[in-house]
Amino acid sequence: MGFLDDIGASINRGTEAVGRGTRAAQLKLRQNELVKERQGLAAQLGAALYDKVKDDPELTSGLEQLFNGIAAIDDERASIQAEIESLEAAATARSEAAVTLKCPGCGATVSATDLFCSGCGKPIAEIKAAAEAAAAQSAAYAAPVAPAAPVAPAEPSGPTCPSCGAPIVEGDAFCMGCGQKLDE
Repeated sequence: MGFLDDIGASINRGTEAVGRGTRAAQLKLRQNELVKERQGLAAQLGAALYDKVKDDPELTSGLEQLFNGIAAIDDERASIQAEIESLEAAATARSEAAVTLKCPGCGATVSATDLFCSGCGKPIAEIKAAAEAAAAQSAAYAAPVAPAAPVAPAEPSGPTCPSCGAPIVEGDAFCMGCGQKLDE
């Protein structure tokens, strides 16, 4: 029986070694998780302390380089955020300018950013309301139809409205900027 006892003991020692190795690996993994969690909390604490002491020269003494570096980064982040918002606003404005409507009064094509129809002087609010009503009626009675490709608004060059100075296109009966009736 000595031989079988030796084999059994060897198996037990191997099983115990695997168990210890597995437990050590689990503990190391948990230790790494705790280090990451501590780093995150320390970063939050540092940010909170920075906000509380950044304006106190007594507390920042000797750490000016760190505080100035953080302030410079914050300034750059704010500048970048402002630029992002400006770019997004410009993109939205371009998208709105590309939308055109057909005037229900005279059939002229009007940019959604115009204030009045260039053909009959109808206010854009009335044109938009008519377009929304037509779209609602169309949706109620017909299957969805793909919208026509947006037509870019014409780039007027040359004459301007005598009333408000907005550029006008030759042949317009009304100014799209102020609604003033134009002389032929």
